[in-house]
Amino acid sequence: MKKIFKILLILILVLTVLASVFWLTRPKDISFEEYKSIFPYTEFSHFVDVHGVRLHYQEKGEGTPLILLHGLASSTYTWRNLFEPLSKNYRVIAVDLKGFGFSEKPDGDYSRPEQARLVIGLMKSLQIEKAIICGNSMGGEVALNIAIQEPNRVKSLILLDNGGMKVSGGGSLVPFYLQTPYINRLLTALAMTSNKLVRQGLEKSYFDDSKVSDETVAKYYLPVTGTDGQRGVLLARQQASNGEIESQLSQINIPTLIVWGAEDEVIPLEAGKKANSLIKDSKLVIYENCGHLPQEEMPERSLADIIEFLKKYA
Repeated sequence: MKKIFKILLILILVLTVLASVFWLTRPKDISFEEYKSIFPYTEFSHFVDVHGVRLHYQEKGEGTPLILLHGLASSTYTWRNLFEPLSKNYRVIAVDLKGFGFSEKPDGDYSRPEQARLVIGLMKSLQIEKAIICGNSMGGEVALNIAIQEPNRVKSLILLDNGGMKVSGGGSLVPFYLQTPYINRLLTALAMTSNKLVRQGLEKSYFDDSKVSDETVAKYYLPVTGTDGQRGVLLARQQASNGEIESQLSQINIPTLIVWGAEDEVIPLEAGKKANSLIKDSKLVIYENCGHLPQEEMPERSLADIIEFLKKYA
């Protein structure tokens, strides 16, 4: 019995040492200078401090400002197919929200209203009085919060499978076991030693899994390899709203384009229909055979619909 106890004790000590080494040697965050060559449009990248948070954004073009906001566990990379063509006629600003991409990833408030305040702060820093706000998923909910907090700063809205609506069905891109309090950061760190979860999340976000390339998986995976990136995703997921913004959507009185993938497994089409019914001057466009990321899965159609909308309301 004593021998078995000693063996168990040694095993526990070894596992403790290995876990400690793993925990202490993990990278904190990715370096912009080190990885800028492998991400698109970094020649248009800038950094600015907003309310004590260092935000990364990419800016190109002239004309009416058009701000692009990504979804959970994403970055400016999601707009790679739209950034350049839109910049031909508009001042396009793609933002890495707090906790994502190359932006700073501190602990604290990751609520959608707080992200909206940071984007408004960025607009002030860039001396933008009024802009078109375009957001996908979580970024769409942030866009709605901007329109509610500072309605005079928003010329029109473009929402692609936006968050914030309370409907049944759908599912989180963050597995339930990674949302477990106290041990979620350790479990996430272990899970993120490979890109398997990222690939699964993208395949859930696309209708056509064959469009999920190894390059896309790699670009999504890199920002969450560090402890800061993992924390940002977890906090943003934990602090997600539960439809609280719905009661305020009737306040929005600006032209709004709502684009939705009919086969969205993350936020079902019912949410798009609900948003359309609550936002007065809104139009819902449904893409068949498309999932949660129309700007990636159907970029040509997304671009065409956005340009058509902008010609009327930019």
